[in-house]
Amino acid sequence: MRQRYDDFADWYDSYATRGVGLPFARAADRLLARLLGPGDGRLCLDLGCGGGAHAPALTGLDWRLLGVDVSAPQLGVARRRGLTVAVASAERLPLGDQSVDAATMIMTSTDFDELAPVFAEAHRVLRPGGRLVVVGAHPCFGGVFVERDGQGTCTVHPGYRRHQRVEHHPLLGDGIRSRVGVVNVPLPTLLNALTGAGLVLGETAEDDGDAPIPELLGLAVTRPDH
Repeated sequence: MRQRYDDFADWYDSYATRGVGLPFARAADRLLARLLGPGDGRLCLDLGCGGGAHAPALTGLDWRLLGVDVSAPQLGVARRRGLTVAVASAERLPLGDQSVDAATMIMTSTDFDELAPVFAEAHRVLRPGGRLVVVGAHPCFGGVFVERDGQGTCTVHPGYRRHQRVEHHPLLGDGIRSRVGVVNVPLPTLLNALTGAGLVLGETAEDDGDAPIPELLGLAVTRPDH
């Protein structure tokens, strides 16, 4: 089965690492560094790693990285970067229980139709005390139904409350979302999926950009020790 990103692997890699998406990606990396912290050589699982655009941020924090994604063409890009990756669904990871020290989901929470099984699987593979960091479009200010003007003012159009996949919408723009679609994830849906999986919310943060209203939200949750 072809995956949504298969036909856009090289395009998206260029968009995120050299194109107009680069400032957005770097802001996500800074949130990641703030919430994840140093790895000291421990193992971090990057869920939905794609071509590895955010890998330098993780390895720069001294995490030993394993990336998983369902898109083989995207993982081909990651392998060219020298990353260790595996074709796998985030809902069915080829890993043992309590086998990783940390996990990340960077700009992918709006790609999954259902988040609950993804977070449940993250809980399974995390060691007790292990941290999952989720960085993505801000549900309140960065979703598909949010329109921004040149001054950063946001208008939230009807649709925010609906947890649904959106394939076509005037506000999808001309970036990756107009090509692969997006799942609108209201904030309660995101938080309830995390806590419902048995993960404990520890810290939240918004991006450090110059815009008056944030575009990104970061969440750090842990698997309890008991």
